[in-house]
Amino acid sequence: MEKKNSGYTPDYIDTLLSNQIFVFGSNSLGYHTGGASSTARKKFGAVWGQPEGLQGQSYAIPVDYGKGVRKDAEVKTAIDRFIEFAKAHHELFFYVTRVGCGIAGYHDEEMAQFFMEALELKNVCLPKSFVDALNNGRIEYDLERFVEAQNMVYDMALHEIKEGQKRGHWIWFVFPQIKGLGHSYNSEYYGISGVNEAKSYLEHPLLGARLRKISQAMLDCGNPSADDILGFPDILKVRSCMTLFDMISPNDIFRQVLDKYYGGKPCDKTIWRLGTREEKSKNAIKLSKLRIAKDSSIILADYQKEVKLEPIVKAVYLLFLNHPEGIAFKYLPGYRNELTDLYQKIKPLGLTERAIRSIEDVTNPLLNSINEKCSRIRAAFLPEVNSTLLEQYIITGKSGDLKKIALPRDLVIWE
Repeated sequence: MEKKNSGYTPDYIDTLLSNQIFVFGSNSLGYHTGGASSTARKKFGAVWGQPEGLQGQSYAIPVDYGKGVRKDAEVKTAIDRFIEFAKAHHELFFYVTRVGCGIAGYHDEEMAQFFMEALELKNVCLPKSFVDALNNGRIEYDLERFVEAQNMVYDMALHEIKEGQKRGHWIWFVFPQIKGLGHSYNSEYYGISGVNEAKSYLEHPLLGARLRKISQAMLDCGNPSADDILGFPDILKVRSCMTLFDMISPNDIFRQVLDKYYGGKPCDKTIWRLGTREEKSKNAIKLSKLRIAKDSSIILADYQKEVKLEPIVKAVYLLFLNHPEGIAFKYLPGYRNELTDLYQKIKPLGLTERAIRSIEDVTNPLLNSINEKCSRIRAAFLPEVNSTLLEQYIITGKSGDLKKIALPRDLVIWE
């Protein structure tokens, strides 16, 4: 069963429209501390201690039962409940993240099978890795959404461009642009997901011909000003469209439009989203410099990502970062003062009783607190770095031995 795909869940989601829901994997206790669950809690209303269901603009699916335990039947049932919820709420649009593919330990191919039924739901968007797994790598793009929309207005749009002045509201599906440049429903729904969908669009016997025809009409209309023809912000959308298809089909009519109306200057944002993906993929498997900002923020400088940790967890991380030689957990009581100083730098307003107790617990080798903090560190770095590099950034070491962060210290920048 193949999904006609108008796009995938973005790798990173910072904002949502009012009807959009962030779907994430939770642990069975509803402790939303790392990865997508942390994002859900901090940005989209996920409730601490609530492991399942709609919470603000997020929806939790319990997939992690701790200590490597997998309960496939319970996970499948929870996902089925989500799918039924999505079916009952057509007014909402659900972005499903890579549920279960972090700490819970599922592979994308395994988790994707649980979402098979979601392929047919128009209000559910899945990660590309899930869709590819379910389609065995074969993707049929939903280009009919453009055909249906254009059939109602294309002749009018062509007439307006020939006259040298756009008046109607059809820009999104007549001059489509790369997904992610806008935040409206139309820009998302009619956004082109990437190079492959753009190629399919241009090769479509009707859509490709229409795009070239209306582009030629713009060149022939006699109006030398794109601003006069299109107005703002549509002048930007058309430049993005021309840039996208010029990258797919160089020396085509799209380059002529860029040359005549935009001084030959393409849309930088479109080039960035497409043209540097290969380079970004290469960077993803290179060690990034780790920058510790003055406010103690932890930044993967080369990836332009911040690794967010709770204050006590961050203090533990900075403690081990300060000691490349490593620290044996049994000797942690001797580092209590240093850990306290680090915590006070992160939280300069003073130590609360709760903070003091947390510091005492984490430096008590008879308790499990330090192991729990190390797990949280791992969970925070897991979605941000390539899995092959993860152990360079987290606290590792055999039981009873020195524990350390292996990252070469010449890659650590303290501001």
